[in-house]
Amino acid sequence: MMFQYVDFETQSTCNRVCPTCIRNSHLNKDAISSWFTVRQLPIYVIKRALSECKKLGFTGKICLSHYNEPLIDDRLPKIAKLVKSYGFYVFCNSNGDFLDEELAEELDGNLDKIIVSLYMKEPMKSERARWIRKLFHKTYVEIITMSDHIATHFSPAFDVAGLAQQNKDHPCSEAEIRVIINHRGQYLLCCDDVVGNFDLGTFPETSIQDFWYGEKHTQLALALRNSGGRTHPYCQTCPRT
Repeated sequence: MMFQYVDFETQSTCNRVCPTCIRNSHLNKDAISSWFTVRQLPIYVIKRALSECKKLGFTGKICLSHYNEPLIDDRLPKIAKLVKSYGFYVFCNSNGDFLDEELAEELDGNLDKIIVSLYMKEPMKSERARWIRKLFHKTYVEIITMSDHIATHFSPAFDVAGLAQQNKDHPCSEAEIRVIINHRGQYLLCCDDVVGNFDLGTFPETSIQDFWYGEKHTQLALALRNSGGRTHPYCQTCPRT
């Protein structure tokens, strides 16, 4: 089965310190330290990955964010334009803090969609949403106004252990949906994987084809399809359904 998305974490950093975000709640500060220094995934690496996706016949969507704030990366308009040149649909998830008229003009039309999560209170939230929508004419704007965060492995706002126990027998399709390459070039398994907990290799040392159809990723994905398939230690402590 072909993946539906490719996520590139083009730059490591985020301007926010939300306590529920796994960047900030992660218990191993040494493992997560790379996300608190500016590090970038080189454009030539992204270009090579896009070329491989094209050769594989990938027709899904490209996301230019993971556990970072993509608008911090001043290369983002250039990268979005590069993705579009391959014929792929491209979008990103953002907190919108760095949006202004100049940046919006650079992104407009180069991004197919921008998803902006707003966490401030009303009436500022609605005013901000209206202003952001007016900035874009070609790019579709999706505004997320719900202020609730989701549970991650180390989130202090949730009973993570209780949720993990509750969901331990639930199948998980995350491993079959997307290819994720972080700013270090590491392949990640899912949306709750940040530091490479599954040791799936790096790009371009391991091609996307060899990663996706390789024995390690395939076995994880097949196991997670089934009830009781969360046998990996990281999956056993996952609070997500």
